[in-house]
Amino acid sequence: MMKRPPIFATLAALAALTVFAPTADAQKRSNAERGQDGQSAPSGTVGRIMPQQMAAVLRNRGMQAEVLTENNRSRIRTMIGGRRVTVFFYACNDGGCQSIQYRALYEKNDRFTLAFVNAWNYEKRFAKTYLDSDNDLVLEWDVDFDGGVNVGFISESVATFQTMINAFDRFTPRNSSGGSNSGGGSSGGSSSRSTSPAPAPAPTTPPADPTAPPATGGKGGGNPTERRT
Repeated sequence: MMKRPPIFATLAALAALTVFAPTADAQKRSNAERGQDGQSAPSGTVGRIMPQQMAAVLRNRGMQAEVLTENNRSRIRTMIGGRRVTVFFYACNDGGCQSIQYRALYEKNDRFTLAFVNAWNYEKRFAKTYLDSDNDLVLEWDVDFDGGVNVGFISESVATFQTMINAFDRFTPRNSSGGSNSGGGSSGGSSSRSTSPAPAPAPTTPPADPTAPPATGGKGGGNPTERRT
């Protein structure tokens, strides 16, 4: 039997390596997607997610994500919009968790009054806020995966919550301008009172229809920080 010259055997081995061996860039990408715990982000459509997979989603967006487990419950510590954020997991089983909650904690501030909290909850959609037992302010938003969602939706929910945080940091309640009324103090003109009736106040926005279906999260249905009108 005729033997192959050594050079042909070498070329065949190199060709096999070219076909089957991943490139260095692909290896780096794969390691980055898996993260420190070796868990990759999910793909396709999912109805549940593991904490390690959610951490991979955050890392894919360039964020740090630390998975903490205590009493058999896991959570993720991260930074979103310059704020410390914790991601909590709910309705979990061996296949993963059906919903998550983004929660940002703000330290005490004279600005964060009960009136401020109520104004945000009334004027804004999606993320809600409250004062905890230490009078620290909490901003939180729940995202549900029941029925299955595209993984892109889960990734986009990170950006949505960042938008909410940015809006919250700039938020000023509608009725906090503190402008003076015409009924008090000098007006700089005639001191006589006008005989014309004062204009009727604009109607206030009614509460949301309690029979309307609740928002399910994400950016669908409008701007997540739009005012209710």
